[in-house]
Amino acid sequence: MTLHRVSGSKRSVDGSRRRGRRAMLGLAGASILAVAAVTVPAYADGADADAAFQVGVTHERYSADWWGEEQAVADAREILSSVGPLQNQHLMGFGAENPWPAANSSARDWGSLDERIELIEATGGTPVVTLCCAPGWMTPSGEDWPDAYEAPQPQFYDEYAQLSAEAAARYPQVEYFQVWNEFKGFWNEDLNRWDHEGYTELYNLVYAAVKEVRPDAKIGGPYVSLNSFQDCAHDCSDLEGSWGTADRRDLDAMEYWLANADGAEFFTVDAWSSTNDGYHPAAAGVYEKFRDVTEWITARTDLPVWWSEFYAPASSADESSSVALMRAAIEGMRDGGAAVALLWSPECQSELPCLWTATGAAGGGQATEYVPLIREFSAR
Repeated sequence: MTLHRVSGSKRSVDGSRRRGRRAMLGLAGASILAVAAVTVPAYADGADADAAFQVGVTHERYSADWWGEEQAVADAREILSSVGPLQNQHLMGFGAENPWPAANSSARDWGSLDERIELIEATGGTPVVTLCCAPGWMTPSGEDWPDAYEAPQPQFYDEYAQLSAEAAARYPQVEYFQVWNEFKGFWNEDLNRWDHEGYTELYNLVYAAVKEVRPDAKIGGPYVSLNSFQDCAHDCSDLEGSWGTADRRDLDAMEYWLANADGAEFFTVDAWSSTNDGYHPAAAGVYEKFRDVTEWITARTDLPVWWSEFYAPASSADESSSVALMRAAIEGMRDGGAAVALLWSPECQSELPCLWTATGAAGGGQATEYVPLIREFSAR
């Protein structure tokens, strides 16, 4: 999920017009405010979800897995079976253990990821794997679960590409792979911008390695987290609206990747509706932002656009509900020409919008007010 940094035509998923075990050391999420639901009209013609656009989910540390209370898990799985069908799981973290615990070892631990893939298939989902994060021995700290997210060091890019290829070979049922997550660990403090060169180098190695073992795999990047400001004082871009101004450095990273990636089958991005300096647009502004950003991307590439994460928090002063704001974001992405949007963490873990209540105790696994909205944009 996004960590805010302070300092075309509709396309289907594949570009055509068609349509474990819990990780005890997962990566934690942030919170946004959820309030009561209200009805909001569509902001553009075509309120019904286009078959070329669909909303799926990304599993987090806790989900509808077997270790919860039996009835709660069963109820959650019924909800999960009714949305999507795209379901994303990270290679490591966010519900999956380190698959390559020791350097210079052939031993692998795929158990938790196996179980998440089984969950996805058991609920009729289409599995997606995000190739993030990296075993600690590849990173500067040497830790699997450091306080700050870390990218692999350049001397281990080849090993990370190898691990990605092993995952692709192990799970032939997985068609879609996102490479990394939000440029985590790729911020260059000296240049005060993203190390988009380093990310693209890693991406190209992963792309080649996965394609060697799985020529049919569809691979996407760069998964940039787009920051914005209401009162932009530096690094401002021409991408702006009533919602604020996009950070030029994030757009530069996207354009560098587009110019230098060795190949891709889809484009990945994420953002919040709110700005880094605390402005929360109302529903019309939320719609405009997600539409404008999507249109900026589709003007530069024919790749299908995936919103890997999206957030539309309500402020205490906003009379709009979180459901209304989420609808505005989804409709903005759709009308801008996106193919996919993935809802972060379908099981409630904090104040993030979610689809079912926690399954750890009796009475859990109950549908939230967001379920009808996500079902409306499901491709089931």
